[in-house]
Amino acid sequence: MVWLSKQFVRWLNWIAPFVRRSRVENISTEELRSVLERADESFILVDVRSQTERDVSQIPGAISMDDFWSQRDELKNRTVIASCTVGGRSLLFAQRCLKDGIQSRNYRPGILGWCEAGGVLVDPNGNPTRRVHTHNKLLRAPDGYESVP
Repeated sequence: MVWLSKQFVRWLNWIAPFVRRSRVENISTEELRSVLERADESFILVDVRSQTERDVSQIPGAISMDDFWSQRDELKNRTVIASCTVGGRSLLFAQRCLKDGIQSRNYRPGILGWCEAGGVLVDPNGNPTRRVHTHNKLLRAPDGYESVP
């Protein structure tokens, strides 16, 4: 099911110009890991998932979509890296940012791709966790991680 979801997101980005939206450049797991390790302040990671999903875990250093919009003026010169579960909601958020003149990229593998690559997740207190909210019952966390639907 994750494969199908990823193909759907790829298709949405491909047809974007035909429905008057912008195509969004993707960022790979390796690139994202490098940005986070360098603490590159020209980027900001925005987790567009719901509060319920973020309460289970998130990629370290991510801020919520609400936090981004409330700090938009201070963050508008940074490139947004949008992230969600598999890349669909983050694609729509990145398109909105581009429409508003904010540089953005989509982390299309999403948190499940981060887990597939063995990435660290943290709970709301910043403690490492292996739990991940999978957005719906059809998606599963990779081996070594606990799915929380």
